[in-house]
Order: sequence, then C-alpha cells, then structure tokens
Amino acid sequence: MNVKLDIKEILIYSEKNNKFFHTYFGNKINVVYGKNTAGKSTLIQLILFAFGINDNKIKLSEILREEIFIRLDCIITKDHKTHKFTFVRQDDTLFIKNNESKIIRFNGIGSDQSAEHIKLKKYFNHLFNFRLLLESNSGITEAPIETLFLPYYISQDVGWVYLRKSFSNLHFYKNFKEDFLDYYLGIENVIDREEKRRLENELRSLQQQIKFFSDVERENEELEISQIINDSLLGKANELMITLSSHKDSLTTLEKDYVNESNKLTFYSQRLSVVSKVKRNHDRQVPGEDACPTCTQLLPVDINSIYDFYQEENDTVSLQSELKEKIKKSQSRINSLNKQIEQIQKEINKEYQIFSHYTESNVSIENLINNKANIQLYNNLINQIGKLKLDIEEVKENLKEFKTEEDIYKERDKKNRSFKLIYNRNNTSLGVPLLEEDRFNKVYDISSFPFQGVQLHLALLSYHFAFNELLTKTQEIHRLPFILDSIFKEDIEGGNKEKILNFINSNFPKDTQTILSIADDKNIDSRIEQYKKNIFKDNAYMICIGNGTEEKALLQNNDNSKSELILDTYKILETV
Repeated sequence: MNVKLDIKEILIYSEKNNKFFHTYFGNKINVVYGKNTAGKSTLIQLILFAFGINDNKIKLSEILREEIFIRLDCIITKDHKTHKFTFVRQDDTLFIKNNESKIIRFNGIGSDQSAEHIKLKKYFNHLFNFRLLLESNSGITEAPIETLFLPYYISQDVGWVYLRKSFSNLHFYKNFKEDFLDYYLGIENVIDREEKRRLENELRSLQQQIKFFSDVERENEELEISQIINDSLLGKANELMITLSSHKDSLTTLEKDYVNESNKLTFYSQRLSVVSKVKRNHDRQVPGEDACPTCTQLLPVDINSIYDFYQEENDTVSLQSELKEKIKKSQSRINSLNKQIEQIQKEINKEYQIFSHYTESNVSIENLINNKANIQLYNNLINQIGKLKLDIEEVKENLKEFKTEEDIYKERDKKNRSFKLIYNRNNTSLGVPLLEEDRFNKVYDISSFPFQGVQLHLALLSYHFAFNELLTKTQEIHRLPFILDSIFKEDIEGGNKEKILNFINSNFPKDTQTILSIADDKNIDSRIEQYKKNIFKDNAYMICIGNGTEEKALLQNNDNSKSELILDTYKILETV
C-alpha cells in the first residue's frame, strides 16, 4: 500500500513579536484566500519549509527574521495503520515527533549538502518508502527532498509556466524528466537501469572474451594439428605409456636392488679393512712383552689371557676369509644387476624408438609428445570457452529480470495514451484547444505548450490534474496533499475563474487533500462567498489570510487562543 500524508493543522508563532497564525485543514479542498500579498503563498511555502525544504528560503527571509517556528500536525497512513506526526522547524533545526512521543532532532539543515540534511532526506525516504535515484556528474544519488513534493506542488511563479520547475536546480540531474516520470509512473528506477547497464557491460565483456578464445582456437593451426595428433595417436600413445610404465617399474626394482647391494659391498669392504688392521696388530704383538696399541699397558701374560689372545687371532683370520667371500658374491650380484639394468634401458630405448617412428597420416607419436603443451593450451581454451558460456547464460538470466528498452518504450507508450485521454478530457472541460501533435499530448513528450496567457494557464492546470490522476494508478507511490498556489493569474477574468474552480471542484483527487490559494479582496469585487456557496458547497474548508483586506497579514497578534499548543511546541523544541 502507498504512504499517504494528511496535514491536520499548522501553527506559526513568533516569540519575538508575540504573533501567531493557526488553522486546521479539511480532508477535501482547502481554499486559502486573501488579498494579493496577504501571505497566502508564504503560508504554502512555510508548509514546505517545515518539511526541510530550503528552495524558497530566500522568499521567506522577511518572515523568518521574526524568529518564528512552524508546527505541522499530520497523519501518515502507512501499511494500513495511521500514525500521528508533528513536524516543528525553527531556523535550521527540524524536530519530528511520532505517535510514540519519540522526538528526533535534525540540526543544521539549512544547507542541502549538510550532513544533517542528508540524514533528514534518508529519514523521509524511509518514512514515505521513497526510492527515487537520480544521476548527476558525481554518480547515482538519492533524489532531494523536493522531488517528494514535486508532483504535488505547483508554485505561484514558474509552476504555471514550466513543467517540473516549481523547485529550482533539479535540471542539473541527467535525464531528470525520464527518471522522474519513470519512477512516479511505475516503469523503471535509475537503480534498475544502472544495474541493468552493469549487467549489459558484463555481458559484452564476456562475449568479447569468448570471441577472442574462439578466434585463437579457430585461427591457430598448431592447436588444430595438435588436436588431430591427439585424436589420431592417443590410443597408440597410451599403449606406449603402458609398455614404458611396465619396464620402468622393473627398472626401478633393479635399481633399488643395485643400490642395496652396493651398500652391502661397501659395508663388507669397510669391515674387511678393520679386520685386516686387527690381524696385523696380532702379528706384531706378544703377550707379556708388547703393550696394548691403544692404552700402552703391557699385554697380560697369564694362561687365560694368552689363550684368548690366540683365539681372537684365529677368529680374525676366519672372519677375514668370510668377508672376502661375501665381497666376491656381492660384487658378482652387482655386476649382474648392472647388466639387467642396462638391458632394460636398451629395451626402453628400443621401444621408444619403435613407437616414436610410428606414424598415422604422416603424424608421429613424437609429434604428439612434443605438442603436449599445445594440447594443454587447447584444453584450457575449451574449458575457458565453456566457463564463459555458463557465465553468459547466468548474466542473460539475470537480465531477464529487467525491462528491455523495447519493454520500457511499450510501457511509456501505454502511459502516454492513458495520459492523453485524461488530458484531452480535461482540455475539453476547460476549453483548451485540442492539438494532434504528440509533443503536446504525450506526457513523455510534452516540454512546453503552444499557448499564451489564460490558455497556457488552463493547459497547465489540465496537465497537472491529469498527471495527478495518473499517479493514482501507480502502486507504492506516496500520496501528498495536492498544492496549487495562486490558481488565478492577474489577467484571468471572472468567467474563467469560475471555470477553473468548477473544474477543480469536479476533478480534485479523492484520496488526498487539495490545498489551493485564491486572491480575493473583500474591498474590491469579492466573490469568495459565492465560490463557497455555488461551487465548492460542502467540499471546501476556507482559510482566510488578513481578513481578506490586509497585506502581509499572515501573523496576527497573539490572542492566547493557542497557548497550550504553543507551550507544547516549546516542550518539543526544548527536548534534549
């Protein structure tokens, strides 16, 4: 459900001069009337000012010098629930109180670029479910607060001359008209377009990559030949690999045995060297006469020692003989293993030569082996192309969630046709000439009107009411009071005034409030009572500024009738 705002009452108070203004607002048409320069436009601009809009701050400079605060009591309907809100602005500070009595304060919102004003914009975006994004030179950004009110506000000066100009500086955004209309008519938001553009760029990049890899695969002859080699001789090459692998296993076993036997031979040789040295010492030493070669002690001469001495000599001779025999056998085994190793190596070389010279269609297995790098590159290309194709399909699937340019044009055309029907109906009611050219009938094409004076004023009135009616058909778009400031231009005579008011009374939006201002001087041909009785009847709530006779009369002397409301407002302002 869309979010709707209703203004219930406004209080403006100057403590400096002890002056105030207060009025309630009705649910249908609210007619603000008074003499020219009485303060009707000031009241409307102060309503906008109370929501944090600074666009008309210069025009409000005179009344702001009276050190006023503006209090708006509103009802916001959201998710089928009503919430009471109070907005109080004093100078560059805005206080917001919700129905839970929680007060939020935004300090220093006088500049639209201030951090506090940006925080306030985010607050309103959340409050009104407002998601319009606009594109500027610095990139995509959240739309300013003014765009919340732009469809619902026609200013006194430029609003009745140009479209979408009631607030200044919005034309600096790129494609503002299209983005503004697309959002409010429910077609597309700039964030959708930005994400869609990112996906489209990603798709183009992937397609360029796949084209590059496909070109490499198609145009590189070496890769093609390598693949032919691989396909033609893979079976024979596998046979070679199996045979070579079998011989390699045998060769590995023999080489292992060769190493082990070589280690044994080394061990036997080293041991024989030690035994030979021991035998030489035995030959040169006699018990009781010679000393030990290591400790210099005289060798013992008792019978047991002599027996052990000669027994060790006999053992040494026997061990020396045994080791010599083992060395001979080990050397013989090593020689045999070496011959077997050489034989297997010859067989491996012979088999490789046989296989390497095997050819098929003038392509040899040797070519296959030499081109294995190309085969790997080819496989990598195929794998990369396959992955890119999957990525492309995923991006295409994501793009299906977004409207195509054709879809957008079709939806815009539907909105153009719907608008034209309402607009031409309004033109007929107001007596505006019907034009056939699309640039004067389609909401996306209209930028100006080929009229002047009263006809231009009536054409713009027709346009704004047609656009507002079109907004009621857009889901999830917030609805604000329809504010038309100064609906009578100076050169509009009585008959056209009644035509305008009859049109407004017959076509005002039924789901929101309408606030309009009328210049009416009680001292000079006042018709306000006639309008109320004959035209508006029960639809209008009348708000008089300056008794219909005074200029610059928005603020009146405080009669203490709203003392409690003023005191309650000060409690909000003094909240820490």
